[in-house]
Amino acid sequence: MDPTEKRLYPRLTLKIEDGFFGQFKLPDGQSFSAVIVNLSAGGVNLAVPEKIQNKIKENEVMLLRNIIGATRLAFLEDIKSEVRWIKAMEKPAYLSVGCRFLDIKDAVRQQLMKFVDTERMTRGQYA
Repeated sequence: MDPTEKRLYPRLTLKIEDGFFGQFKLPDGQSFSAVIVNLSAGGVNLAVPEKIQNKIKENEVMLLRNIIGATRLAFLEDIKSEVRWIKAMEKPAYLSVGCRFLDIKDAVRQQLMKFVDTERMTRGQYA
């Protein structure tokens, strides 16, 4: 692990071109999709369109229905995700939203850790 990494779980950094999208359900029942910017066994960072920014609030719990664009993540569905922070992005019309996974089963977390580790190796994201 990178000695400067302070996170409990290593992150996989993604680009919009990678085509990983999270499909979420808000507490009010509305759904939306967002680009996944990075992913770890502890949570996810999203690029959320500003048009729905007023619907997402810190400390709220959304449901990650699934991730599309990555067939190997089919095991990751219906995961409670707490919004930890919301920040402006350099990319206009998007907000950066950090979520922490809640109540994730150990077996699912292990699968996700393996996926992140393999993808980081493949993409050369280890120093």
